[in-house]
Amino acid sequence: MPYDVTPATDRGDFGATTYQRLLRNPESPRAYVVIGAFTILVGWMIASLIILGSQQAIRKDPAGTVSWFGLLATNLSLVVLIPLSMLVARRLNRQAPGLLSSVVGRLRWKPLAWFALAAVVIELVMLLVIELGNVELAGGERHGGGAASDAAAVIAVTLLTSMFQAAGEEYFFRGYLLQAVGALVRSSVIAILVTTVLFTMAHGIWPWESPALFLDRFAFGLVAAFLVIRTGGLEASIAAHAANNVVTFIFAALTDTVGASLGVKDAPWGLVTLDVVKFVAFGAIALWMARRMKLSTVCELPLTGSGVPPKRLV
Repeated sequence: MPYDVTPATDRGDFGATTYQRLLRNPESPRAYVVIGAFTILVGWMIASLIILGSQQAIRKDPAGTVSWFGLLATNLSLVVLIPLSMLVARRLNRQAPGLLSSVVGRLRWKPLAWFALAAVVIELVMLLVIELGNVELAGGERHGGGAASDAAAVIAVTLLTSMFQAAGEEYFFRGYLLQAVGALVRSSVIAILVTTVLFTMAHGIWPWESPALFLDRFAFGLVAAFLVIRTGGLEASIAAHAANNVVTFIFAALTDTVGASLGVKDAPWGLVTLDVVKFVAFGAIALWMARRMKLSTVCELPLTGSGVPPKRLV
């Protein structure tokens, strides 16, 4: 069945609407998107205190290390961003269900699977280049040295939860926040830049502390936000984020550097250059794949209320 294709243009508040404008609707004041963003942030902070506090009470990791249990708690604290973002968008902003996922009102699973396959292949190729070239790694990471004592458990946690952890960050930064900024300004460029800066800052990376690592995080956020708008949904950005995290933490488990990878504060320019090339390569491939799959990039559904059940487009 062919995909529903509409030219990727923003036609205003009614009719076909691009992804970043989907929170703008007549039933919710624009200022509510600011309230919504802070509501999600506060909810996430409370949930994180409960989850991470419980983890610390049950089993506290030695300084500078992260066990499988600590990684599980960290991932779960970010997974909560998914229901929080959806709940605020639905209840406070009166958004129709599913429009945080994509312009067709739901997550498009087949495109997500294809994007994930491409992202994993690119990650593995880049890892091979880094290993064969003996490229200097980020602070605390290393090429060998033996696996962590709980490597099997870390890998299991990574495979079972990193996809959802990555999706949590994407639903908040490239989902709710991108649409929130898009509800306030018409320019997609401004929406991309603002959310990318916020994403980078949320990782605790500042340009005066580590310009290379700042560029690394900024470049990923830039490509991810661009893809969300140009593909009409979060599928490509979730796939890229999840693939990066899965490969990173499996490698960290096999080299006993999970703590260093999770708390990285600096990175060499050589590694960052390869990372940026990787992000851009995935972006180009994802755009080509989106065109081949004829993914819808604008929304023809009601923006508020339950509306009419969406037609199956994927």
